[in-house]
Amino acid sequence: MVVAAILGILTAIAVPSFKSTIESSRRTTYANQLLEDLALARSEAAKRGGRVALCPSSDGASCLAAANVTSFASGWMVFVDANNNGTWDSTEVVLRVHEALPSGWLAGSNLGQNYVSFNALGYAMSTTGAFQAFTAAICPSSVGCNASTTASQTNLIVSSSGRVRIKAYN
Repeated sequence: MVVAAILGILTAIAVPSFKSTIESSRRTTYANQLLEDLALARSEAAKRGGRVALCPSSDGASCLAAANVTSFASGWMVFVDANNNGTWDSTEVVLRVHEALPSGWLAGSNLGQNYVSFNALGYAMSTTGAFQAFTAAICPSSVGCNASTTASQTNLIVSSSGRVRIKAYN
């Protein structure tokens, strides 16, 4: 009876702590998945000597219209943007497709475009030549993160130079 009571107390203490560990692990995983594909796009743009882009895509076969950073939670595709229009066309090579993130796990500052694009020099630039610096915040929907909140979230930051980095907050 005493052993059962002690186990019950230990379980009650451990479960909330374990939930935090699981959420932290998920944040890191989702941030790393997006970071990996942004780095792939940047390196492929430099390697190919032309524009490579990511766009939000729920089906892996077309870009979402009127999208922003949070639309990447629907999934995304990395493609060679041969005609420099920021959207995937059927003649362009798809390098990778990523499935949707769980609902509520991504927030961010609006890009102003429907895509993230890297030119041959590795700069994050729109097709019009404007820089595409932005921050995407990854956290569980229970926290309600945004690009400026720092509690229990991981920020993925893309600078205008194209550098992509992660900053985690606990």
